[in-house]
Formats: sequence, structure tokens, C-alpha cells
Amino acid sequence: MNKKTRAIAAIAIPIAIALFGTACGGADSANTASDADIQAGITTAQAVLADGSKNVTEVNAPSTSPAIEKNKFVVTIPCSYAAEGCKRSVDGFADAAKQVGWRTQNIDPAGDPEKMRQAIQTATRLHADGILLAATPPSSVRTAVDQAKAAGIKVINSLEPPNDLFDANATTDHLAAGRVSAAYTTVASNGRAKIIAVNDPEFQSVSDWYKGFTDGLKEFCPGCQVVKEIEFQIANLQTQLPTQFQAALQANPDADFVWSAYDPVAAAIAPVIERSPSAGKITIVSNNGDSFALSDIKAGDKPLSATVAYPIEWQSYVALDQMNRLFAGQPVENTVNVPIKLMTKDDITTIPWNGDVDWKSAYLDLWHVNGASSQ
Repeated sequence: MNKKTRAIAAIAIPIAIALFGTACGGADSANTASDADIQAGITTAQAVLADGSKNVTEVNAPSTSPAIEKNKFVVTIPCSYAAEGCKRSVDGFADAAKQVGWRTQNIDPAGDPEKMRQAIQTATRLHADGILLAATPPSSVRTAVDQAKAAGIKVINSLEPPNDLFDANATTDHLAAGRVSAAYTTVASNGRAKIIAVNDPEFQSVSDWYKGFTDGLKEFCPGCQVVKEIEFQIANLQTQLPTQFQAALQANPDADFVWSAYDPVAAAIAPVIERSPSAGKITIVSNNGDSFALSDIKAGDKPLSATVAYPIEWQSYVALDQMNRLFAGQPVENTVNVPIKLMTKDDITTIPWNGDVDWKSAYLDLWHVNGASSQ
């Protein structure tokens, strides 16, 4: 190596080290966090965690409703009917529609963005009065939604964060959910988690969950560190993701927490953890509150220890209420968020979580449906 080469190397190596430290999530700052700062963060996180895991006590449904419009036909389109959350969303809407005498037809795109567009176009050709979309990325269907709206069809978004593309949004606060996940991670790790994050950014809901989580770590957990970020797409959940995660786990043997984009991710990577030297040492925190996830958490024999749940069927009833107001030409609240709740082994009351309150009777009473009954 000549003098010029040695000089370049002397400059390049420190720069590379600095860039590597930044890319790995701020290892230096995590390692130098004071005990006092860590404890202060834990104290703040405990308050957020207590609020995020308490029982829901109010429905907060509207106080009045227009008369239910007659003879309406709504097409429901899940992200994939095989995904529990999306299935529950469209099934919940179908149940609400049956209660008020509407007709529904479900079209399943099976997670394929092109088939999502085609499903909306089919709904338009069928002259549907309304469309319910469950976890459908707006960027994938913008043109088809615009065409449906131009034909006079009311389009409601559920499960995904609010978007002006839609006539109304029945959803939940994804950023707040991510913040609760960060609070749980902070408290459960005593402020020193080493985290592998498994993210599916094709869905805005997941991006918002992750932003809430990382912002929460900055707020609560100066001693926590995201040691690896994995990105994947739902189409590769069962095929490529386990291999990706195994490589990340082998490269980061000190990792002791996993942030999971949604509950099926936790199910896909759990066998990898259980076969590894990290078995019994890793805690997964996730999102959705799927039935299998709550069962695993309650059993206590899987890496999944917590998930932020929301009552999906409640969201579906909100969507029907919004759609009816749109049909009636009345003002509608553009975005309605249903509650969230962190579920750990000690917090699970029902599987799936029903929201703790009798929201169903509240909406049936609001709509003056005969025979209103509890869930």
C-alpha cells in the first residue's frame, strides 16, 4: 500500500465505521444511555402502558342517525379472505348489512393488487351502491376507486389509516398503537431491548404502526436499540420471510425482542426462533389481535407475548353507519377510530377481543333495528 492509498484508507475507515453505527440504529447512544435516563423512560412508558391496556368503557356512537336507506347493495373487498383481520372486517360488515336489510357480495382478491383493482371495477360494473375495502393500499387502487366514485358509488376504507381518496374511513389510531408497543417493549426489557424489526411497508397501517413504535422508543427507551430491520411483502410471508429472519437472527445473536408487523408474521417466524439457540430468550410484540395470536399469548408457550388489538367487527359497524349517512346525503364524520388495547397474558378477556363494551347493541339501537341484541 503506497502513501496515497494509506491516506485514503485512513479517511475512509472512520467514515465507514460512523456510517455503520448510524445504520445499526444508534448503538453508541444506546450503550451510553445513563441509568437515570433509562429509568425515567421506563416510568413514562409504564403510564402509557397502563392507559393502553385498560378496559374500554364507552362506545361513543353518534347520538342520532338518519333512517336506514332501503335496498342497498354493497360489495366488500378484503385484502385477502385468508387473512383473519380482513375476513373479520368483511364478515362484520355483512352481519351489519343483514341487520338493516342490505345485500352484500364479497369479492376476494387474495392479496393481489391487480385483483384488488379488478374487484373494484367489477363492483362498478355491478352497479353497487357502496364498496367496503378492508386493508387495501390506496396507491394500488386509486384509479379504480376514482372511477367507482365517479359512478356514484360510496367507498369506505377500513383497517388502513385515513386517506382522502375514500368517502370515509372506519379505522383505528395506528400511530398510538405503535407507541403502546414501544411502551411495552421498554417496560418488559427494563429499558434495554435489542430489537429485530420485521416490517411490511406496502401497507400504510404497518408503516404507521412502525413509526409509532420507533418514535415511542426515542421517547421512552434511550437504552433500546433496533439492531436489524427486515422488510418483506405479504406475498412472501410463508416463503422468503422465515429465511430472511433466520439470517437476521444468526447475525444478531444478542437480539432479545422482535417487533412484528402483524400477527401472521409472528406465526411465521416463531418456528425459526424455537429451533434456534435464542429459543426462550426472545419476546415478540405484534399488532392485530388475531384469534390465534391471543390464544398463543394466553397459553404462554410461544415467543409472542403481546399484541395491540382492535375490535374489527366494531369497525365494520362504524363503516355501515358512515355509508348510510352518505347514502342519505347527510354529513358524515370522515374518520372514526375504534379503540385499541394491548393484550398480554393477563389482559385477554375474549378471543377475539370484542371491545369490552356492547357496541353492537348501541349501533342497532341507533339504527332502530328491531330485536337489537348484545354481542
